[in-house]
Amino acid sequence: MSKNTAQKWLYSIGIGIGVIFITAFLFSKVILPVIFGRPDIIETPEVVGRELMTAKRLLQEAKLHVVVRDSLFSESVKEHIILEQSPIPETKIRVDGTVYLTVSKGSRLVPVPNVIDMNYQEAMISLRNSDLRSSIVDSVYSSSVEQDAVIRSNPYPNSKVERKTVVRLTLSRGEEPLPDSLEVDEESSQGWRSLFNW
Repeated sequence: MSKNTAQKWLYSIGIGIGVIFITAFLFSKVILPVIFGRPDIIETPEVVGRELMTAKRLLQEAKLHVVVRDSLFSESVKEHIILEQSPIPETKIRVDGTVYLTVSKGSRLVPVPNVIDMNYQEAMISLRNSDLRSSIVDSVYSSSVEQDAVIRSNPYPNSKVERKTVVRLTLSRGEEPLPDSLEVDEESSQGWRSLFNW
């Protein structure tokens, strides 16, 4: 095969491959969308500042997928509120596209609930619900607080502490029992003696 013939074959093959690529491109970008309809393009709704469940509902109503990508502590934004979204609001996006959200975990600090006078089980549940832990460190007699109820907590109620902090509790033992004594005081014994002329 001569050199010119080989070049013609390569040239023909190159043209053939080019025609195939151009045909495939036109078919996928022009013919298929005309037949099946172009995917709708919408603007991304703004959900920053909204509660997570509300944000999900709005995005799903716009036929968009929702992925919570991250959650961060925030001292200024309440828990479950959207901090960021991607794509940003009013970005052009295809229907069935995905919007990624960053959600607030709330403050890193939480107030210690007032568990004074609660029994230990109630106090432990209350502290756990505030993302805190509990530990009994002491128990003392008390005539005003029922047995096994909390007399003191450290840190004190309403103080701000980091989540997972251990709150140390002092419980009541109830009323102090009377001392066991068989001794009779002197005045009583003298009274009984005078009564019987002892």
